[in-house]
Order: sequence, then structure tokens, then C-alpha cells
Amino acid sequence: MKAHSISYTSPSLEKTMWLGQQLGALVGEGDVIALIGDLGGGKTWFTKGIALGLGIDADSIVSPTFTLVNEFHGTHPLYHIDLYRLSTRSDIAAIGLEEYLPGNGVTVIEWADRWPDELPEETIHVELSIVDDYTRELRFSASHVKTIEVLRQLEQRIGGSLNKAN
Repeated sequence: MKAHSISYTSPSLEKTMWLGQQLGALVGEGDVIALIGDLGGGKTWFTKGIALGLGIDADSIVSPTFTLVNEFHGTHPLYHIDLYRLSTRSDIAAIGLEEYLPGNGVTVIEWADRWPDELPEETIHVELSIVDDYTRELRFSASHVKTIEVLRQLEQRIGGSLNKAN
């Protein structure tokens, strides 16, 4: 199946979080969301939104840079993983990341580009690019039938707010 991608320009942190909430309401057990972007790109804000979509208090979501994995419980468990401090495949293997893929909940991985070959085919990729102090460009992509369907549902949920990339 041909890969599917969509993009969205967010004018604020709140809108970035809202977009994450829309995705969070659509994902479920076993889903993996790979976040890629520069420091300050909005990955944790987007994850706060995913948490809201799963019925989890967004205020409990902080960057797990020093703990590496944070677990939260809502409609589905949320596993928030941050690979920023890990530089080698053996470092990543040491935290047992494969136990979360595909897990019994939703797994969100910040800095997922540090572990691209091990991500399941069913991963939803979200690249966050900094446009200016508040504006972010979010590009979603998927290549598996299940995750393409999630992106199509996201497009329908958001309506005309999304610009189709291809």
C-alpha cells in the first residue's frame, strides 16, 4: 500500500496539543507514534495532547528525558519514551524498548529517529518542525493499512484544518 501523509500548521502550543488530542482519541492498544523534531519543537506538548485524547491529565506529562519511560493510565495505557539521551543501539536495547512494541497500550517515542530500523511497520510518524517561536509544522506519515486508516480518520475529524501533503 502507498504511504499516506498529511501536514498541519499549528500557530500555538495549545493548537499543537489539541492536534495531539485528536490523534489520541483515535489510537488504541498496540499503536506506536514516533515523534521526530528539534529540541523545543513541541514533541512533549503534542504528547500532552495525546494523553488528553486517552483520558489522561495532560499536566502529568513531562519530558521523560531522565527517566526514559513514563507510564500513564487512561482509556489505554500510555508509554511515553524519550530517546534523547541514548546515543547507541545498545543503550536503547538496554532499556527494553521492544517490550513496549506493540504493547498493550499506546507508545509515544520522542527522538524516534534514533531507533528507526526497530520501529514496527504500523508506526505513525510525526515530524514537528519549528517555523517560529510559536508556529510548528506537523507532518504525519504512515505506510501500514491500519495506520493509514488512523490518519484518514484524523483528516475527517479535523476537517478543512489539515492540508494534504500527498
